[in-house]
Amino acid sequence: MDATLRAPATVLLAAGLYTNFFACVVVYTRRDATVIRLCAAITLAILTEFLHDSGNHMLSPLQQRVFGPMLWHNYLSLVELILFSRADRSELGDPSNSPPGPVPGAWLQALALIFNPRRVGTKWEVKGIPKRSKPQGRFSFAFRSVLKALLASTIIDAILRLPPKPEPHLLEPGKETLYAFWTLSSEDIIFRFMVTLMFTIITCLTVICMYYFAAALTVAIGLNKPESWPPIFGSLRNAYTIRGLWNRTWHQVLRRVVVAFGDFTSDNILCIPRGSILSRLSRLFFPFFMSGTLHYIMELKDDGLAQGRFGVLVFFLLQPLGILLEEVVHYTCSGLFPRTIQRTIGYIWVGTWFWWSMAGFCFEQSRTDPPPDLAPIPFVLMAKRSLLFLNRSP
Repeated sequence: MDATLRAPATVLLAAGLYTNFFACVVVYTRRDATVIRLCAAITLAILTEFLHDSGNHMLSPLQQRVFGPMLWHNYLSLVELILFSRADRSELGDPSNSPPGPVPGAWLQALALIFNPRRVGTKWEVKGIPKRSKPQGRFSFAFRSVLKALLASTIIDAILRLPPKPEPHLLEPGKETLYAFWTLSSEDIIFRFMVTLMFTIITCLTVICMYYFAAALTVAIGLNKPESWPPIFGSLRNAYTIRGLWNRTWHQVLRRVVVAFGDFTSDNILCIPRGSILSRLSRLFFPFFMSGTLHYIMELKDDGLAQGRFGVLVFFLLQPLGILLEEVVHYTCSGLFPRTIQRTIGYIWVGTWFWWSMAGFCFEQSRTDPPPDLAPIPFVLMAKRSLLFLNRSP
């Protein structure tokens, strides 16, 4: 087979094995079959790595940076369903319908779970998901989702291409310091704010791009309904605290996963009694630790960042400290100011916190040269390669 066609064929094979194996486990494995489910999780990890490596042969460096973390996040989501939620055939579909449906229908519902990490419309639905204002038809939703994905991808490409590169002295080691602020000039402080802001915007646009691309694809082929894809981000009205930003404004794609693994670590590994202060702290710390570790591993694998750069891990580990700090302040200062002033101070606090805690993560990425192909939507690169293949001389 021609190399141009071999890579897509391998990806389709890997994706078929990955998705159908999960569906097989959910439909045919009993809830109490712990050993079988554990072996299934290990097998699914092997299939995930196969799909990851296969996909990397078709994607640009930037697309690999998006594809890798999303795929392994999805794997952890499926492991949560297999090992912690113990999803089986009897629980698929509408939570109000207890009798299990026929196998073909249950199989499709299990496949739909793969593309529904927030568990919308199921008994495991994540809290705090924004609701869609009005229902949409399948075609209308898919069309609008494609437009949103293309627009987000175009904006990302423009942001990364148009501005001139910053002067080297602005990105020197030490500019992302967490404590030596006296070494920063006013120019450094402003540039640090701009780097953090642009990195946040690009991250949000990348999430939007991939989310609505997946939404358009799964709804168009009938695997999901438009109702399964509510807005990816919540309202900024909740972002006046760090906890509110992470719990309400930021996407909740990983919430079910990190909470389940955090609870398991606290309850079953450390055996910390529920209700204690230590239990509460562990449930706050472990989800961020898990997310930071996964991001760090993916950076080493796909971003090419040198070992010893721990900016992303430090960023995630600082978030529980920020939440604890603001809870102490809220407890001691509650009622001192009107609600409007409290929220205004809160927004300033959150912005300052991320300016401080996110700098190491952002500067490490900014020091890496942008890849030549900046469009994060996989089908953009696939379309280019398809055109090259069709235009080749016989």
